[in-house]
Amino acid sequence: MAACTRCSARALLSVQRAVARVEVLHRVPALGLGSALSVRHASASSPTPTPTPRRAVPEHEEDLRRIDAQGRALSTSKVALKTASTTRALGQEYPADDYTNVPSSILSRLAPTPILLANPTHPLSLLQAQIQAHLASLTPSAAFTPITPPQPIVSADLNFSDLGFPPNHPGRSPTDTYYLNRDTCLRTHTSAHEVEVFRAGHTSWLLAADVYRRDEIDASHYPIFHQMEGARIFSLDQYEPASGRDGKSFVELECEAIEARLAASDVQIEVEDNVKLEEAGGIQPSHDERVALLAARHLKAVLNSLVLELFGERHRADSLAAAKAGSSSKGAAVAEPLRVRWISATFPFTTPSYEVEVWFRGKWLEILGSGVVMDRTLQNAGVKNHLGWAFGLGLERIAMVLYSIPDIRLFWSTDERFLRQFASAVPIAGLSSSSATPSGEGKHAGVSPAGGASQPKRPLITFTPYSRHPPCYKDVSFWLPKEGDVAGAAPAAFHENELCEIVRDTAADLAEDVSRIDEFVHPKTGKRSLCYRINYRSMDRNLENDEVNALHAQVLQRLVDKFGIEIR
Repeated sequence: MAACTRCSARALLSVQRAVARVEVLHRVPALGLGSALSVRHASASSPTPTPTPRRAVPEHEEDLRRIDAQGRALSTSKVALKTASTTRALGQEYPADDYTNVPSSILSRLAPTPILLANPTHPLSLLQAQIQAHLASLTPSAAFTPITPPQPIVSADLNFSDLGFPPNHPGRSPTDTYYLNRDTCLRTHTSAHEVEVFRAGHTSWLLAADVYRRDEIDASHYPIFHQMEGARIFSLDQYEPASGRDGKSFVELECEAIEARLAASDVQIEVEDNVKLEEAGGIQPSHDERVALLAARHLKAVLNSLVLELFGERHRADSLAAAKAGSSSKGAAVAEPLRVRWISATFPFTTPSYEVEVWFRGKWLEILGSGVVMDRTLQNAGVKNHLGWAFGLGLERIAMVLYSIPDIRLFWSTDERFLRQFASAVPIAGLSSSSATPSGEGKHAGVSPAGGASQPKRPLITFTPYSRHPPCYKDVSFWLPKEGDVAGAAPAAFHENELCEIVRDTAADLAEDVSRIDEFVHPKTGKRSLCYRINYRSMDRNLENDEVNALHAQVLQRLVDKFGIEIR
């Protein structure tokens, strides 16, 4: 095995022409678990390699085989996927234009339904199931319906306009969003389906799906990740007090029941909520203030309970262990309460809007965004006389913290050393969850008894890292072109996300991190120089220096071709 040493960009250029002809074999995750698809960067006529056999949970093997067959049929070389005038994705041709920017590495990952969530023992699927089970236990009289996500290709209107994103919102930029053309993109959030789901008549629902964003490369960012969207809306009648409910409304009684369950939990929770209404966006003009505040109260009760469900038991275990380790007395160790705080936020599709943070392992972690659904969203869905709330969270963000997963690329790993650690993560029968059910509640018809029956307790899984393979970093330093420096057509404007996209499209999951380490403006010429460090590392095997050199040379050539840069 050749040792991986730092090579200068100048030295790499001397061998660039030679390695450009070399077929470079590297591994990228396939459409599913338990396999890896080998891709050769060669001519368009190169035969498609055969994927290695996958191992799956027996009852899901057939589904995964079917999904893989669809993926292989839809995945082909860059030449076949993208022509001068069209882009083919999920079996359909899309006219290309100046916004078209989806690389073949992303096109080959597209599938009609989320692949990772199809495996019930994948950590993301485990987290999804835990959230679904808990919310179902809170309000069984109006269970949160799991919605099967549509395919990830959506209209720009659904993803942005229908949710109130202004035309100049930075999220619309092609540097941040994958576009098939100006009118069609890959969803950047699960909120893209809010209008569709409300229009279908759902008033209490959950939707988990893969979402796509152009972003930086590091241990916590990946172009494909997973979000879960949840919403609950009530008819305006359900906000009105009724004599049969002790003069309280249906929504108010549900709030009291959920709050009582929270207060009776085995794990203490300390909620900090000092957000002023105007800081969170205020009341929407079309809303009655009393009703909107009651909707916000219901939102906070549900999400405080959800945060306790996700972090409570693990926080208690950590806290007790720390208390025992630091105590010299013989008294029983006491766990500190789980600290949760609400802060103001701004989202185009909710007002008032909030973010929720939890104090976990010594720092505040942003968990989710939420708020009262904009009346405009419900009007676009044809829903009248209703008001409620919605939230969205990132599954990877929470799973990485809960399971101590250090690198987001691991979620796509086919290594059995990763997958088998979660295979036994099933609820433990006979043990209740951290949220107890107090007695004497829920006497009113249609209201759950303090949030329903307690759920089976889930084991606290902590990922155990296996052998970490050595990194190999390469620096690239270059001058950006000034206007008139490049003959012929002007090169594309440089953007850091574009550089990261080239690195990802070339090296796939072998690219661990990209960071800018230097910036310089020449005092005489005014030309700007940038230097980036690209760290290559496989999660599953050692990389040879020759392999990394060849990949890096391809990256350099693509940067020169696209941006007209001058390598230093």
